[in-house]
Amino acid sequence: MATRKRSRPKRSAAPKRGARKSARRPSRKPAARRRATPAKKPRRAPARRSRAAATPPSAIGMQMQHMDYTSQAMDEIKRFYTDLLGFSQYREMTGAMHYLAVSTGPSSSLGFMPPMEGGPDQWSPPREPTLYFMVHDVDAAYRTLSNRGVSFDEPPRDMPWGHRVARLKDPEGRRVCLAQQKMK
Repeated sequence: MATRKRSRPKRSAAPKRGARKSARRPSRKPAARRRATPAKKPRRAPARRSRAAATPPSAIGMQMQHMDYTSQAMDEIKRFYTDLLGFSQYREMTGAMHYLAVSTGPSSSLGFMPPMEGGPDQWSPPREPTLYFMVHDVDAAYRTLSNRGVSFDEPPRDMPWGHRVARLKDPEGRRVCLAQQKMK
């Protein structure tokens, strides 16, 4: 075990002329030992989260929404979602199972695959849901996609629930809406 050497506090130099002497005597206690602290890393400002990136409240801890659809026309579907609508992040599996996964946002994606074996009554739902894509500027998206050759069922218009919506269909007739939250 190492022993500590006690040192006396250093006495200050001789007092300056005219200076009063202090009535206190210097303490003979050892100076408090300071621990060496590691160099502090510069603090970074906390990352700001945008509202869009915030995790939605969920009783099941949902982190991502993914919807699978059956498709009779995989090549047309791929072209529509990747080339025309511009979703550039996608994954395609071929071989025993053909599957297309298209990333539509930070926490959402769509999947498409040919029908499974069996009759249509086993794989076709009575009515598929509308694909609703929230965009920053629906009018700009409408112009851009129209210039790419996408045909719309309805141009953008204001809806009573507070969105501005343009409607179209994918190659297999699924309803697709591009929507923007209207400013109040």
